[in-house]
Amino acid sequence: TIGLIHPSASSFCCLQCTVMALETEEMVVEEPSPMVQQVRLMSSCSRTAFDSANLSFQVASWLSASSLPSFRRLSSMCHGAVQTLLLRFPERRAELDQILLSMCADSDSRVWVGVRVRPQEDPDAVLSLEKTRITLESGPGRPNTSSFFFNRVFDGTATQMQVWTSLQAPLMRCLLRREHACLLAYGQTGSGKTHTMFGSADSEEGRGVAFRAIDSLSRLLQNSGESTADGKDAEVLPSIDFSFLEVYNEKVYDLLADSRMCPLAGEREILEPGGVYHAAKMSDEERVVVKGLTRRRCELAQLSAQVGAWLAEGAASRTVGRTVFNPRSSRSHAVATLHICWNDSRGRLWRWNDSRGGDAETRLYLVDLAGSERAGQYAMGASQLKEGVNINQSLSTLGRVVGALARGQGDHVPYRDSALTWLLSDAITGRKARAFMVAAVQPAHPAETLSTLRYAQAYSSLQSDLSTKIPRLKVQLRTLQRTLESARHAFEGLCFEININSRYGRLQQWNRQTLKERIVRVKRNGHEFFRRHPYLQWTDAHDTKARLLMAGVVQEVCDAPRPRTPDEGNDGRRCTQLGASAESDPLGGCAYVVYPGRHGYPPVALWFPEEALEDVHPPPRLRELLRAFEAAEVASIQKQAQLQQAQKTFAEEQARWLSQ
Repeated sequence: TIGLIHPSASSFCCLQCTVMALETEEMVVEEPSPMVQQVRLMSSCSRTAFDSANLSFQVASWLSASSLPSFRRLSSMCHGAVQTLLLRFPERRAELDQILLSMCADSDSRVWVGVRVRPQEDPDAVLSLEKTRITLESGPGRPNTSSFFFNRVFDGTATQMQVWTSLQAPLMRCLLRREHACLLAYGQTGSGKTHTMFGSADSEEGRGVAFRAIDSLSRLLQNSGESTADGKDAEVLPSIDFSFLEVYNEKVYDLLADSRMCPLAGEREILEPGGVYHAAKMSDEERVVVKGLTRRRCELAQLSAQVGAWLAEGAASRTVGRTVFNPRSSRSHAVATLHICWNDSRGRLWRWNDSRGGDAETRLYLVDLAGSERAGQYAMGASQLKEGVNINQSLSTLGRVVGALARGQGDHVPYRDSALTWLLSDAITGRKARAFMVAAVQPAHPAETLSTLRYAQAYSSLQSDLSTKIPRLKVQLRTLQRTLESARHAFEGLCFEININSRYGRLQQWNRQTLKERIVRVKRNGHEFFRRHPYLQWTDAHDTKARLLMAGVVQEVCDAPRPRTPDEGNDGRRCTQLGASAESDPLGGCAYVVYPGRHGYPPVALWFPEEALEDVHPPPRLRELLRAFEAAEVASIQKQAQLQQAQKTFAEEQARWLSQ
């Protein structure tokens, strides 16, 4: 590493030391990594192959495209060497773009949940921490030891950089995939939520994850949007707007406009404009919009400085108050939003997903939730009691939203029960969204710590997209079932009307079964086809069916039926079959027709020459309704199967996740 970062006259020796260090790291590995093999190959070259003034560029030129992202993070010199390499060799840039696209396409969990523990001052710690596990020891009011598992657990010595590093990669991939992201901090008052989210902007070590996310996003977009030839970066880079609001007592206030109150409204995309005879057709997805909210345009090169200044401006107007646990406790939910408006006209990296359109907007929500508390126990006044009631109402609504989705039972999801959940409905549980939660706990208060851990565990159960897919399947299934019932009602109603008004009376009932069968009746001159027929003869039963114009169902067609025995009823077959004369016309098939019984009489079955029968066709409208009815039935059955499969897979994923 020294040889790569600090090229000098002894760079070749430093590179050899790097090889030795890498080989020492991989002594236990039977097959060395590609990086070790490449560096070992470079060290075997002659010393004259290196130019100490540009060693980083030469090393970068030997590396594979998959190693370039890691190499350019070593130092500014390595970063510049990679940029120079990509400018000189467009094919290397194209190869690197493909690798970055594949990295963006990697699937991530729907939610990422981490727990950060405030430094414990009490020597008798009630929490035991591991990398992904936190255990709350038994004590007064807690007879049993409780263990909880999360994506990451941070102890009191964890720095802001360590917290950010754990969630940086999935969050950046989420934004490059143009998925809405929600980064939120949750916990009781005084547990360190605001410190984790925003921290102190004065020092680099104290900057919170919100500022670090903005810095990473700015660098990522600038590096990915660099042009190769014409340098028209302004046409390539997306535009970014910033807004900052708070939810206080279930009202939304604009923190960038002197805390002006703004109403919430739901909007849907108009797919087809309405006219005189029909209403407009709207899309299924609803987006919640804050009417009159201030949006400020950001310069990508100064994104961190501008957003930091605006956050400080909004924080000065945010509602805070003194509580039992914290002298400056946040009494409202703060939501800072970055609106990334993509420009696909010339972009490269963000054109991998064109389904969202050229002017699609991706939103990054930075949410600092108000501290959860026992309002009736810790309230210091009537106004603070009202604040605590509204805070707990919004947090409990968020918990019920998470619980309804986590159960995957298609329950009603109460988004609109709180302004916070309605505002963040597309980010918390939307189809193209990811959520990142950092739950802060205070070990000095075990009861509140246990409540926070249970809340975070319920949020962790949203690891699978099926938690939101199952309710959507339920809604779609109910819609299809209503369509099915409507089609069935229309079909049966028309069948009843036709059967009642038919000139043949009730001699033939049209229904779903008879529409799929061959319905026939005897022609007016049908008896003539029985003359000199070698297998069949005209009977009184045939004459009755012909006079009444009764319709029957063809059950069988054959060339020649078997002779009738004396014990069988007279159904038109001859007991002794005649031989066909050479002068007679060729015989057609013989049809076995069944007439339904009426008034308690059994059905009657008769044999006819096919030439003596004519088909009875139903009205075309009836067949159209039958096709619509059957199509709705098939769609309903398929959706029911999808729902059952999703529920089965969701149960298996939940069991597997809990077992881990």
